[in-house]
Amino acid sequence: MKSTIYIDAEFTDLVQPKLLSLGMVTSDGQEHYVELDLADPASAGTLKHASGFVLDNGVLEQWGRIPDSATSHFEMGKRTARWLLTQTARLGEPTQITFDYETDYNLLKSLLQDAGQWEAVRSVTVPQNVGEWSNRLDGSLGASFAYDQLQGRGLERHHALADAHALRAACYAVDTGRRLKL
Repeated sequence: MKSTIYIDAEFTDLVQPKLLSLGMVTSDGQEHYVELDLADPASAGTLKHASGFVLDNGVLEQWGRIPDSATSHFEMGKRTARWLLTQTARLGEPTQITFDYETDYNLLKSLLQDAGQWEAVRSVTVPQNVGEWSNRLDGSLGASFAYDQLQGRGLERHHALADAHALRAACYAVDTGRRLKL
């Protein structure tokens, strides 16, 4: 868990997913979050593809809770690449990019490709899918504990940063048998 970055993405739908927001947290709690600026015409166009789930389950209601996170798709990729490269240098290479849903990783990869940064990030990271841990009781309890702690920040399920923290806490619980205090 020492050199790991946990990720989660919110996206338009399951059939043809388009990235809406991306949350990341390192094994030691450093955070990165970006979301589409809904005032940007291109971003508003992406939102038109949002499923009923996105519209009805609090995804967009949590928009704007992280200061200075709203930006264009291209800038999301640039910011994310800068942050990832800084963290991989700090944590040590290669750094694991840990996710529990393959689409999250694929959207990260596409975002970085669109910004021309994929090769730089790919060379210092290794993907790790821990989706099977989502169904484990210890992982689920660890994630629930994280969500409870994040409520004080106004972050809930289906906010990409909250879900990245919950994934980190679930992995910690599975690895150690203990709950992670954020």
